[in-house]
Amino acid sequence: MALLEAVKLTKVFRHQWTMRPIRAIEDVSLQMREGEILGLIGPNGAGKTTTIKLLLALLRPTRGRVTFNGMSVHRPRARQAMGFLPEQPYFYDYLTVEETLHFYGQLCGLSIGDRRSRISELVDRLQLGALLQRPVRQLSKGNLQRVGVAQAIIHRPKVAILDEPMSGLDPIGRKEMRELIAGLRTEGTAVVFSSHILPDAEALCDRVAVLVGGHVREVVDVSSDRQTDGPFALTASGIPPATVQVLRRLALAHSGADGQWSFRLRDRAALREAVQQVVAANGFVEALALERQTLEDRFLAYMRDGTPAI
Repeated sequence: MALLEAVKLTKVFRHQWTMRPIRAIEDVSLQMREGEILGLIGPNGAGKTTTIKLLLALLRPTRGRVTFNGMSVHRPRARQAMGFLPEQPYFYDYLTVEETLHFYGQLCGLSIGDRRSRISELVDRLQLGALLQRPVRQLSKGNLQRVGVAQAIIHRPKVAILDEPMSGLDPIGRKEMRELIAGLRTEGTAVVFSSHILPDAEALCDRVAVLVGGHVREVVDVSSDRQTDGPFALTASGIPPATVQVLRRLALAHSGADGQWSFRLRDRAALREAVQQVVAANGFVEALALERQTLEDRFLAYMRDGTPAI
């Protein structure tokens, strides 16, 4: 059973003046596994935030359902098992960081003893020690995001849902946020996060759902892509025609000009055989690279025509 599952979610809003229907998302289906990081990527207006609000039961779907461990997310027990960091978190700016975390811990039903213990853990983990007595209004964007993550996980949720957690952060802040999210997985917390920063999603996620125009166009198994065994690109020169013929039979595709040949090879076994053929013919290996379609390649293909590049 999936930990968190969305089945054919559709959400239609009404224009406030004309009452014209506006379809934000349509037939969105997702499955979330324990200890997994699932990314939601898409351009602005693709439906990422609407999807997140439906997963959290902050909105009711026009059609479809969301379940947590088989129960409706609208049940209090399901909602208690989730934590949330909005894209633009709002905290009472006159409270200190420590007071803020106690406030959210109390909202989650933690006793004073549990709150103190958990805040102590989070202070060490999120490097909040120097900030505890500072008012929230004095925090930088990066520090505010760290406090936001702390309040989202203070009650040890099974699922943490983070809306654009890297938004507005500088490169150092983004790196720290990636490390925080990766650390949640090591604790067994499943994470859903939305982003339009594709390298972050590719580096962190086990799977990524590509949202375009309110539809899930593809769910990419990024962890499998990272472990891919090819294809490989081999460029060689100084090889005789007989060797070229052998390599052409090994290759998925080939091209050549001015004595230099390029071959696209299916896997490591084909690559090994090709290199051996070049060396045996006293040729030269000019270049060798793993060919892999990046998340950005797939995303841009959908933005062009809705069909992934092959």
